[in-house]
Amino acid sequence: MDLFRRYGVYLTVVILVLVGLIFYFVKDGFGSDQEAKEKARQERMARNSDPTQGNESGGEGGDGGEGIPDDGATPEYILEKYLEWAEYPPFSRPMSILNHDLAFPFIIETSPDYTIDAKTNEPTGYVCLFQPKTWAVIGNKDMMYVTLECRDKARNRVKVSIDSHQVFKEWEGQRFGVVSASVNDSGTDGDQTRGDNIHTFSWKPQKADWGQMSLVAEITYGPENLKTTLTSSFFSSPSIPAEFNGVFSDSLQDGSLIVRAVVNVYKKGKYHLEANLKDEKNGEYIAYAVYDGDLVSGSNEVEFTFFGKILRDKDLDGPYLATSFRGHRVNLPIDPDWFNQGAEGLRKIQAAKTTEPDRELVLPYKDEYKTKYYKVESFSNSAWDSADKQNRIRQIKALQ
Repeated sequence: MDLFRRYGVYLTVVILVLVGLIFYFVKDGFGSDQEAKEKARQERMARNSDPTQGNESGGEGGDGGEGIPDDGATPEYILEKYLEWAEYPPFSRPMSILNHDLAFPFIIETSPDYTIDAKTNEPTGYVCLFQPKTWAVIGNKDMMYVTLECRDKARNRVKVSIDSHQVFKEWEGQRFGVVSASVNDSGTDGDQTRGDNIHTFSWKPQKADWGQMSLVAEITYGPENLKTTLTSSFFSSPSIPAEFNGVFSDSLQDGSLIVRAVVNVYKKGKYHLEANLKDEKNGEYIAYAVYDGDLVSGSNEVEFTFFGKILRDKDLDGPYLATSFRGHRVNLPIDPDWFNQGAEGLRKIQAAKTTEPDRELVLPYKDEYKTKYYKVESFSNSAWDSADKQNRIRQIKALQ
């Protein structure tokens, strides 16, 4: 009893600390799990194609295991997820900062390369980053800049020497050498700071340099003069089929926000275009919209529909900022009408071949267009509906 009186306070403090630590780690693990689930949900909701397609037998077309029963994706589960996704149309989807590829569509993030010693085949402890400044070079006036740096175990930047480098066009598993890049660490030609051991490669495409490209560099790095080969990838679209000219307007139509953009088209064809919508007050991402259709040569007005229920669910009044207008001309050898032509259409599809990439990039508009003021209550709160949606619901219910 005396021992308890003497040490009871200390024991109580220790117990409280232990309980607090347990609660902290349990809460932290729970929080991380919840964050992962929320990110998965937002990625699923941002998709503009049905995420449950192919999931009828627990296949790979669903949520990647997010809450799927152990015995597979049940029809009830598929229907629940589909109805949640289908509150909004495929051409207008909600998004947030967690949808990084949508929020930052012009950036490609490259993972660092942890280098291996060529002689011992063991990790060297060094890491190198070969990072394009943008995901694509568009037009023959644009430049692609790629930076290269290496760091030691303490993550201090080390000296790098460029032994050789070459830009290649990637096509059907083969590489074809194209016009060379230049490289420097002298604070010129796109390089930020002279002598900081960050080398900057600059490359301008020729007319034929269209498609997926790779920049391969052989380097010597570190005080041990280690050697390695690094590769960086990006897309090149030197011929501009169309561009956004910066003329926009907006209105409320059928309960949704319509943002109209004028596109100067130099090459007619089928186009896939996208745009983001943000809150003007705090920059929060709200939605992105998709346009798919034919554009003729000359000036075209394209409508981006930001679905009313998305705006209502976000509960944000206008004005809004429309931004990151982007897209491409579809360059497939297959005409979608062929799928409706029976045996003759199938013959055309099987015979179709191409020697060109599947897209030409539209010159984007990266600035922001500010809409008029809107009260969020002016938008419709009705869920999306269509014949395709009802058919999909019947299809899932038939599995039950």
